[in-house]
Amino acid sequence: MSGHRPARASHALVLAAAVLTLTGCSQVAALAPVGGDRLTIVRFAANDVLVEQGVELLVAPVCTADGRDVTCRGSSLQGAAITVTSSTDDQAEMTVQVGDRTIYAGSVQDVIDAGARP
Repeated sequence: MSGHRPARASHALVLAAAVLTLTGCSQVAALAPVGGDRLTIVRFAANDVLVEQGVELLVAPVCTADGRDVTCRGSSLQGAAITVTSSTDDQAEMTVQVGDRTIYAGSVQDVIDAGARP
């Protein structure tokens, strides 16, 4: 019987390490919206708006930068084009359109802040 204890202790140690590793991953994921360049922050904010508005995605918006202008393009499950823009004229603002409908026009940081609240 005592021969099984080292194996059990070893399994418990591996399990504990796995739990700690997964906990660390979730903490890093939670920090993602507060780090990164402007393109990344606009992408996080756009995704938050789309989720909040219940837009079902066929293709999640992919963002590109041209200088300091950020444009993201994707499509909804219903086939509508998703366009997100944030220009150098007012980098703190973004517009999210699904088809011809504007579902958000406002502060990028307000969206990030709202998404960080529990």
